[in-house]
Amino acid sequence: MEGWERRDGDPAFVFADKMGKYYELEDPAGIFWDNFAPGDTQLFTDASVYGANWEDLQNGARSVLHGMTDGHNAVVGDKVASSAVGFVGRLERLDGQVVAFDARSQLGWECVAGTWKIKHEINYAWEVEPDAIQDTLGKRISR
Repeated sequence: MEGWERRDGDPAFVFADKMGKYYELEDPAGIFWDNFAPGDTQLFTDASVYGANWEDLQNGARSVLHGMTDGHNAVVGDKVASSAVGFVGRLERLDGQVVAFDARSQLGWECVAGTWKIKHEINYAWEVEPDAIQDTLGKRISR
């Protein structure tokens, strides 16, 4: 979950700066759906708009931590690929409220000028008790 992490005192989260290496922002058309997305919409057709939608939530948090629960599920072709990952997260807002969740993501990738970029993303998350994921925070999937 590199890039999505936040710790107390970090500079402002700007999606294009932190996550631009993963998302195709030069040609941002795609499908990005997240049932946990803040705001009035969960479906986006532009990676730049999808990413900017997360900035207020990130910047309104003291910390955002994640841990991987499942990974290395991929189908890879020459120009396109699909991967699925599982992860948990813990967001602590500036007011002290904690939101913990478990999630799965399906990512559609395109090889753009020799670099893999996310063009489609479908996320589904559900809230859990913070204690249920505590031991998983910070966990990476080993190869």
